[in-house]
Amino acid sequence: MKRIVGLFEYKEGDLIWKVRSGNRTRVGNIAGTIASVGRRYVQVEGKKHLVHRIIWFMHYGNCPEFLDHIDGNPLNNRIENLRPATKAQNAMNRPVRSDSALGVKGVCKKKNKFSASIFINGKSLFLGMFYTIKDAGVAYKNAASKHFGEYAR
Repeated sequence: MKRIVGLFEYKEGDLIWKVRSGNRTRVGNIAGTIASVGRRYVQVEGKKHLVHRIIWFMHYGNCPEFLDHIDGNPLNNRIENLRPATKAQNAMNRPVRSDSALGVKGVCKKKNKFSASIFINGKSLFLGMFYTIKDAGVAYKNAASKHFGEYAR
């Protein structure tokens, strides 16, 4: 990783090429390509490297197994937006799924009511049935704040 880090400089959340690498890279250009999953990566010697992991290594000299984007935006790679996390903490900070019918995390519709639940330590915890989606969403939000702390979304 040290050799890879030497190819770049960090500037306001971006990696900037310090050397020319191949035909398509230019010194001073922002490095990386946005993958279909929404994360930026660079390819060096045929291997893909996630930009946020390189940035973390540049600042701290190591890289934890998981890094979390505090604001949930995988393209915001500013060092102040990155923090080490466990796999579970990283999952806590995920946004509502794109295929969610209701668009509210932890809430689903059951007949004419809304059910709220949350996953804690791999187990589903039922939070209750509610007449409004807003009340179910508040129940999830309160439980997430209680159980996930700073990793709650």
